[in-house]
Amino acid sequence: MFSKNGIAANDVLRAVAENADAVAAGVCRRLLLPLERADEERASRLLDTLRGYYACGGSVAKTAEKLFLHRNSVRYRLDRVRSLLGADIDHPEVAAALLAAFAVASSAVPKKEYHEAQRAK
Repeated sequence: MFSKNGIAANDVLRAVAENADAVAAGVCRRLLLPLERADEERASRLLDTLRGYYACGGSVAKTAEKLFLHRNSVRYRLDRVRSLLGADIDHPEVAAALLAAFAVASSAVPKKEYHEAQRAK
């Protein structure tokens, strides 16, 4: 996905992630925390499934193919994501927030900086 001036969506997300302060990183962490916990407790791979779903343009069939899963397994996982987040992951604002959270999580602001920023408040 490119704009007319040659800027890719991933470039925008990367720029946002690289310039996120510790507080913003903390908000992103909290957004993804229910999915991280479910993945740790049950090895459910919800984060991978949601990333794949967005990478495949919101197509369950393409996500299933990419992750070597049955379509019903992908649907089940996405329903778990919706339930854990309490949000419609197909709503554009929710999808944008989650994609930004993934980008920030990938750039990983150290937890120490986040806690120092919280104490400074």
